[in-house]
Amino acid sequence: MDTVTTLSTEHAAILQVLEQAEQAASAAAQGIPVPAGIFQDVQEFLMVFVDRCHHGKEEGELFPRLQPDYAALVEQLEDEHTTGRQLALTYAQAVQSYQPGNATTGAALAAAARAYADFLRQHIDEENEHLLPVVEQALEAEDQHLVAAFERIEVERIGAGTHERLHGMIEGLPERVAPFLPPR
Repeated sequence: MDTVTTLSTEHAAILQVLEQAEQAASAAAQGIPVPAGIFQDVQEFLMVFVDRCHHGKEEGELFPRLQPDYAALVEQLEDEHTTGRQLALTYAQAVQSYQPGNATTGAALAAAARAYADFLRQHIDEENEHLLPVVEQALEAEDQHLVAAFERIEVERIGAGTHERLHGMIEGLPERVAPFLPPR
């Protein structure tokens, strides 16, 4: 089912960014002057890709179609999206306060990144375990409509080309973070 594949692929991309963000933030917490631009790019990714695009697809297309049969699951996931937005805001505030080379602001950034990443990993596990099987079963007949709706959301909510630009950032993030990590 293409809808499930799209959401699964987005989950994998999100997990990849969370890993890189945590590694960079851990280095910043040690006083290593990790460029603020790395964290600003992650912040944009969280606000645009995760919230407006990925969660927008779920909230705008999937959740309404799953009502009322899966109301409890939808309510739980919507509540988790709200919590995620609050944690993303805390991360954004830490990014704004971050001063490269300052271990104190680096530690605050690392704490915010870790809190958000821990939460989002749990949320993704929840969606992978509960939401995606429901979507596959209950919405299989709507798959092509959902794929088209997802593409429309990408253009309308985040702008043409933004999805691809953010994927480019994802692919380049490990190379940008690597110089600030301890040798293995």
